[in-house]
Amino acid sequence: MDELQRIVIEHECRKLMSLYCHHIDHQDAEGFAGLYAEDAYYKPAAAPAPILGRPAILDWIKAYPGHRLGRHLTTNEIVEVVDAEHATGSCYAVVFRDPDPQPGVLSDRVTPRSVCEYRDEFRRTADGWRFSRREYRIDFLQAEETNRPTPWRPGAR
Repeated sequence: MDELQRIVIEHECRKLMSLYCHHIDHQDAEGFAGLYAEDAYYKPAAAPAPILGRPAILDWIKAYPGHRLGRHLTTNEIVEVVDAEHATGSCYAVVFRDPDPQPGVLSDRVTPRSVCEYRDEFRRTADGWRFSRREYRIDFLQAEETNRPTPWRPGAR
């Protein structure tokens, strides 16, 4: 693989990391689920079990609470190209959330709700690069949050 191919793969995978945040924040269920391979593994920190496959991921995101206002900011995106068909990556996300936004009123909840670390595996599919696996842990969480996840163990599946 030449340097340009590696750079393109890194770009496509980083784009998935950013689109994840955009689609979840704007409650675009189809866009969100479309980021994943058909047989993907997705493990949200607060979910008791992994979500397997794009159809199940679509069902999960459709059930995501629609009344909240959230913004995910991703940073420290690292992508390691394994080969022309596979890559791995990680990034952090700072999440701001207002659980009860008022239409036309600026939210005064400016403290981040959480800081998360995502671990990713990517695969080239017929539709382009997609997440084949995404899991994350919450490293910092506001004290008043009630949806507290169980601790994450690296490598646990």
